[in-house]
Amino acid sequence: EQEEEEEEDKYYIFKNGTYSVGRKGCDIIIHKDKGVSRIHAHIMVDEMTQSCQVRIRDLSKYGTFINKTLSSNKKVHHFPNKQTSLEDGDLLSFGTGNATFRFSYVPLVLYICCAEASQMNHHLQDKVSSIGYEDCTHVIVDQHVPLKRDLLDAIVAKKPLLRTSWLELVAERSIQTKFPDCCS
Repeated sequence: EQEEEEEEDKYYIFKNGTYSVGRKGCDIIIHKDKGVSRIHAHIMVDEMTQSCQVRIRDLSKYGTFINKTLSSNKKVHHFPNKQTSLEDGDLLSFGTGNATFRFSYVPLVLYICCAEASQMNHHLQDKVSSIGYEDCTHVIVDQHVPLKRDLLDAIVAKKPLLRTSWLELVAERSIQTKFPDCCS
């Protein structure tokens, strides 16, 4: 029997940093639980390479809870420095437990396919490393890219094709409630 969880909004974090969770004036707003403090917790993203580089710190009166398994519920306040690391799949409850979120690590692995390397924005090129199309989640293309074998293989593998403008849009953001549309 699978337990059904009520879900608040989704939040996508695109950059390292500290993000506040609370009732108002925070990066992540929680309305459905009266036990949520104005500034309830901080989510600290140290690196965007793996989920264990994300931590949560409890700043609340009523508690922040992490549910590593269906049978265990741990109060973050009891961990050293009132913080702990988050792992993919952890359930986070804030306040009295009416607001529950699932922490998910979703890697964005890009393969850059441009007509010429010099056409790619140098700042963008520094931030994104090219890898093989087999391991990528998305393929970045420019308007004039010729149809070569690696691009054709990525299309056959049903990898989403994105324009460099989409990547620039994502790079400008820190946290959003919606993942940017691939057609942007």
